[in-house]
Amino acid sequence: MTSSGPARGDTLLARFREASASFCRPRACSADLLLQFGDVAAIVRVRDGRVAQIVDQRVPLQSWDFAVKGSENGWDQFWQKFPPAGWHDILALNKRREFSIEGNLHPLMSHLQFYKDLLACARDGAT
Repeated sequence: MTSSGPARGDTLLARFREASASFCRPRACSADLLLQFGDVAAIVRVRDGRVAQIVDQRVPLQSWDFAVKGSENGWDQFWQKFPPAGWHDILALNKRREFSIEGNLHPLMSHLQFYKDLLACARDGAT
């Protein structure tokens, strides 16, 4: 935190935390994912199709299954109500090198639409 206010990544994490609190899909998917917003990261624990917990990454020795790491600009563009072409999807953002996707990709690819929807839940105008 700086004297001018919270870091931009902290603001993005807070936005995701608020939006994901009510996100739930009837899916049998469970995984721990690392989400990174610029320099700010958190572990999102998904259990049975809902966000069970978000743990601050600053807590040491946290493990995760896969990670989606993005620049602050990438998240800003992705979360627009109508993102521009190439900024609308996590795989497109990975190709454009605004996001990186790492780790065990099996849980991500097994429930790809679920995770795409989860990460887009903080989009402007999303319900």
